[in-house]
Amino acid sequence: MKPRIIGGAIGLSLMAVVLLLPPIALTFAVLVISATAVAELVTKTDTPANKWITLTSVIYSAIIPLTSLFNNFLPGLIAVFSYLLVLVCLQIRYHQTQQIEQTGFVFFMSTFLPFSFSCLIYLRKFNEYGLFYVLLAIIVTWMSDMGAYFIGTFFGKRKLCPAISPKKTVEGLIGGIIVSVISAVLTGVLYQNLAVRESAGIIIWQVALLALVSAPLPVFGDLFASLIKRQHHVKDFGNIIPGHGGMMDRFDSLLLTAPFFYIVVHYFPLVA
Repeated sequence: MKPRIIGGAIGLSLMAVVLLLPPIALTFAVLVISATAVAELVTKTDTPANKWITLTSVIYSAIIPLTSLFNNFLPGLIAVFSYLLVLVCLQIRYHQTQQIEQTGFVFFMSTFLPFSFSCLIYLRKFNEYGLFYVLLAIIVTWMSDMGAYFIGTFFGKRKLCPAISPKKTVEGLIGGIIVSVISAVLTGVLYQNLAVRESAGIIIWQVALLALVSAPLPVFGDLFASLIKRQHHVKDFGNIIPGHGGMMDRFDSLLLTAPFFYIVVHYFPLVA
């Protein structure tokens, strides 16, 4: 448990530094997270038999976050088309050793991961309160994860999904949701008093409702990653972060939360 706490403290410190820097820092942080997570997936699971597909997928996952620097979707479309073209050519060239199911898995993960993580960049750029949205998305996600871990460890009895993740419990899920809502409300109050002040108002009830609805999503993201590890007989995707494993192990809980937040703020701005 101690390495996990230390790793979490290091992660929170790095996150704070990145968010305090100009927005471009978040873009490059997402680039590193995406490329590293995809590299872990395709090497640890031994999915692609071909090194060129591995290399192409990692480069592509690093390019996708950079397309957020443009104000239209054309660069992203060019990146996706170019990636598809290369994958098709490589699949044809190495069809005797490369199964198309393997290539399909690589394409899915190398698109899914950077797309989801890049939603943090789009949240940051959404409007003048983008920093608050990103901060809230990360806090809800990590507090859900942390609350579920500690409450499940000490009070968990009923298994949530034992076939995929034996340690997850119903009590941990409920505890994670409660911790997320409390943390989100505290974040809203602090941001109101320290950053926004009288210039605008954080709508606390909307913040609490968003946290309540989105808090289970990190669990689904984590279960999805655990399913991949279980099917490929992998304990951790990496060992970059002490007590947490690799990038994918640490950030899998954001896979569904970040896109959900980006969608929600279009309809519920949270700040009035």
